[in-house]
Amino acid sequence: MNSYQRGTNVCSLPQGHPALPERIPNRKSWPSVRVFFTTCAVCTTLFATPYTVSTCSKPCARVKRRWARREEEHRRRARERQAYVAPVDRKQIFERDRWRCHLCGKRVRRTAPAPHPLSPSIDHVIPLAVGGTHEPANVRTAHFLCNSLKAHRGGGEQLMLIG
Repeated sequence: MNSYQRGTNVCSLPQGHPALPERIPNRKSWPSVRVFFTTCAVCTTLFATPYTVSTCSKPCARVKRRWARREEEHRRRARERQAYVAPVDRKQIFERDRWRCHLCGKRVRRTAPAPHPLSPSIDHVIPLAVGGTHEPANVRTAHFLCNSLKAHRGGGEQLMLIG
């Protein structure tokens, strides 16, 4: 018996019920299932699962995989340019910037997939192409369209101090 089951009634069936293990032949014990309660890494809803997954559904899992691919692409581009690379969590950057594009000031659509013009993307304030780094202090939230139009220009702006 696991520590979280001590002192609790595991089965709600009354004693002597025909479905209890002592009435079923060739059955020594019931299989135990451990349930994990966690919040979804994408939509932050609470869910229960017998597995150690971090997303609540297949659509959320697709979004998480898409974010991981984008992050790996940013890291690869930074390594090619021999820039400093630090872990950048896209969702934390979007939350920090309150889901607003730093180029036009309007809100980005949280659920719009790229290449939708209003989908959220990570913009390097000092672009990697001109010697910028891939770290939280050098990235901001931008619309996909605004970020594409900016391209590799920029770098004269003051870096936002995070403290």
